[in-house]
Amino acid sequence: MSEATRSARSADRESGAVITALRRGLAILDMFSEDRSVVGLVEIADELGIHRSSASRLAATLAGSGYLVATSAGTYVLGPRVGVLGSLAGARQDLTGVVTPYLRDLVAVSGETGHLAVLDGTTAKTVQVVDGWHTVRMHSWVGKRSPAHCSSMGKALLAGLADDEVDRRYPDGELARLTDRTIVTTGDLHDELHRIRRTGTALDNEELEPGLRCVAAPVYSPAGIVDASISISGPAQRVSRRRMDVLAKLVRWHAWRASTARGVLMPSPGWPAAPDEEPPLPEWVDPSGVARARSSA
Repeated sequence: MSEATRSARSADRESGAVITALRRGLAILDMFSEDRSVVGLVEIADELGIHRSSASRLAATLAGSGYLVATSAGTYVLGPRVGVLGSLAGARQDLTGVVTPYLRDLVAVSGETGHLAVLDGTTAKTVQVVDGWHTVRMHSWVGKRSPAHCSSMGKALLAGLADDEVDRRYPDGELARLTDRTIVTTGDLHDELHRIRRTGTALDNEELEPGLRCVAAPVYSPAGIVDASISISGPAQRVSRRRMDVLAKLVRWHAWRASTARGVLMPSPGWPAAPDEEPPLPEWVDPSGVARARSSA
């Protein structure tokens, strides 16, 4: 057997051992329930069909990472790290549940496809989509990731960060070009983010995809920081530059309504004051169509 073959087999065995250990660790966490808040090493060993020494190593590893806490009786309870992850998951579910009705209403009055997104590194991750009612419309999906620097919802999210944090996320100072309109330097990106903070809305003028225009606004967390954004997107031949200005007012209004539903009292410092009244329906929108869309939402 060659040295390369031995190395490959060794790597496979190590990979398999890691996967097995991970599955066993997750199985230990799954042992906990409302009726079972404490587990012991004998229970773990019996449940997983392993030696008690192996159960001890697995439990100690989970405890070292904060997922379990050892008690004075030699048993284990869930650790603080589990609570942190649970809170994060609950916050995401709460975000979607609270914001979606306002996103649906925004789609009803605009006809364009609506998105709810959160920032993940340098990408905007779509966590909710509401299809528009136009025959020709943008199609999207939950889980879609778009480069933050050239999508309206991504730019609205980046605008919620301090300038030095934006630089930290783009250490090279150069941004990927997707179309001939894409911002490609962090200097230009900073200028754009400052404009977004002044106006309260972000635009994508065919920067992400030719023939597509989008408008977004930030959604504030209960703590008053930007942690999400909503946007509407449509074909450039329908979403003209003039219409983008009108749609921006609608998007900002609905984003603010969603924010207040989450308990926000005022925008973050550096952002414009909250809109004080709902913008009128755009002149090109049929009110009866809006009523039908709202009734079916």
